[in-house]
Amino acid sequence: MNKYFFILISFIGFSFLLTSCAKSRGNNPGVEYAPDMYYDKGYEPFKEKDSNTLNKYGSNMREPVKGSIAVGKLDYAYPLDNNGEGYEASATQIHYPDNFVFDKARGERLYNIYCAPCHGIEGHNDGNVFKRVASIKPPWKGYDDDYIKNLPAGKMYHVITYGKNNMGSHASVLTPEERWQVVAHVQELSGVGYQKTPVVVQEQTNNEDKTKK
Repeated sequence: MNKYFFILISFIGFSFLLTSCAKSRGNNPGVEYAPDMYYDKGYEPFKEKDSNTLNKYGSNMREPVKGSIAVGKLDYAYPLDNNGEGYEASATQIHYPDNFVFDKARGERLYNIYCAPCHGIEGHNDGNVFKRVASIKPPWKGYDDDYIKNLPAGKMYHVITYGKNNMGSHASVLTPEERWQVVAHVQELSGVGYQKTPVVVQEQTNNEDKTKK
């Protein structure tokens, strides 16, 4: 009896499997186990490209026109590309906003959160990350290095925005105004002091290949 029951159950299971596979075509996935694990119940704005019949593009939301800036996010617009030309251009094209006010406490706090783990509290490249993985340290010794002292604020901002060498972008965790607070604090640590006016661009040296924040 058990033998026939096992054969019957196997036949039903195999038939179910074949039936499910046969229906799986194109956008039809066939019979799925726990589909809620794979598909959101809520409407997706851009992923559902073929389910919204009212929008001729199929998605539930139109993509914004290229170059559009969300309301209240005007300061997020950044004119330079993430490449060597953009980095060099940032020296002369990117400056502190006219309405920027350096808040030393905020600048220090933000620096300690996002920069000190690598560069150290005082900017000597002695943070815990660099202590553990010395191979990723930048070649300059610290913020009191002439390379940092002579680095234009625009280049610092550019590096924080895009990242450089082993340093990743911080654009997702720092608003544009917060990035400037960090730049100002780095200038303080370098000994040069917060300088809202652009630093005079000196002759490019090999140090320009070095990482900096």
